Order: sequence, then structure tokens, then C-alpha cells
Amino acid sequence: MIDIFLTYMKEQGWNIELNKKIDNLLPKAIADRYMNIPELWQEFIGKVRCMVNTDETIWFLGTDDFSFQSDQAFRWNEWELISLESAEGDTEWCNEVKQFWDEHLPIVMSVRTGYSYYAIFIRDGSVVKGSEPEFEECEVAADSFKTFIESILNGGLQL
Repeated sequence: MIDIFLTYMKEQGWNIELNKKIDNLLPKAIADRYMNIPELWQEFIGKVRCMVNTDETIWFLGTDDFSFQSDQAFRWNEWELISLESAEGDTEWCNEVKQFWDEHLPIVMSVRTGYSYYAIFIRDGSVVKGSEPEFEECEVAADSFKTFIESILNGGLQL
């Protein structure tokens, strides 16, 4: 399914770079933070180094994005960091932000019409969508990563 999805996205004009080795793993700090990551997304991240639309305003997080040595303009957890900066000095708010992001693994980021994201809700595997200014207020976009991909493939979900 991942190969079908990647072929489709290339046909839609997305720039995709694949990993040279298919078995690339997430950095230990990421894997330790997010338990119960869906297998299909693990397959995706194992293959995709980077994946961005033509105007570079939307991107699927790939292995490059999760690299702590990455020189990307936006870090994989940029929206969490923005929320923590906003909550600075408010311990309870900071804890709420951290708890939210401990359960939501970002998989797509966008700056097309403001800052937004898609993330996997680790508890049940659903994919949620959120945006600024309240990143932690999100809604379910798909009941799984598989359904998320299928929705893109059948045109039901436009990124």
C-alpha cells in the first residue's frame, strides 16, 4: 500500500526522496516517546527520507525530519515547541501541552494557510488534524493511518 501511495503522490507532483536502506529506524528518543506506533506508518517512515509538495508548504515527516542533526527550517515537533513557548511560566499549561504531544505523533506539517498538522493519536491509531493558534485542539481526520492514505488516494482528503 505504501508503494501505491508514493507512486500516486509522485504523480500529483510531490517530491519524494527514499531512504537508501529500507530499514531506517526512528531515533531512540522518538521511539521511546511514542509506543504503539502503527506498523503501516513504520513502513512509511522506513522508506521515506523526505516528501514535500511542489510549493514546499506541506510535507510528510520522513526520516530526515526526525534526525536530531537535521538542518530543516521546522523541527518535527515545531508546533509543540511553539505551544510550550506560549505557555512559558504556566506549569500546568506546559504539562498539558507535553501530555498532548506525548500522545500525538506528528506525521504531516503544513504552512500553506497557517500552521497545521496531521498526527497519529497513539492511544487508538487514529489520525487527527490540528492548527494554530490552539494546536492541541484537534479533530479526527481518519480512524487509522491506512484510512488516511486511502482517503488521499480516493480524493476524499485533499492536503
